[in-house]
Amino acid sequence: MIIEIPKISPDGSTYRGEEPGEMLDLEGDKFAHADGPVSYDLFVYFAAQELIVQGRLEAPVKVLCCRCAGFYSTKLVVSSFLRGYPITDGLETLDITGDIREDILLELPSYPRCGYEGEGVCPHSGVNLAELKLEEPPRMDDPWGALDHLEQLKEK
Repeated sequence: MIIEIPKISPDGSTYRGEEPGEMLDLEGDKFAHADGPVSYDLFVYFAAQELIVQGRLEAPVKVLCCRCAGFYSTKLVVSSFLRGYPITDGLETLDITGDIREDILLELPSYPRCGYEGEGVCPHSGVNLAELKLEEPPRMDDPWGALDHLEQLKEK
């Protein structure tokens, strides 16, 4: 997103709109994909020798569920985007695309779950979750049991 500095009102300006989801640069990512445009509602104003940008960002994405390994849709929301940019003489435009991308990607969950908590087939991935349950490993003999046996021999 490019902000044209000469067009900013002395009282500040509001910017609302959408940018293509490709700005998130998730093409080829194995775990998340853009699922629509990134929307923004920003207020831009001058403070001393800085340009302050604050507002809200939203981006629909599809992420890979760590439970069922299927993609599901969710919305990443940055409710408190806030950045300050130094203003230098001759600066006409300011590109904040990288900062918007960074804040949105920081909202990606570390271990995303599709939200389906039931048994059977997950409606998001079609995976039968009952088949994913691990069988309990067979119980091993107690490694300390041999020592207990020695104690019993000693008492005899």
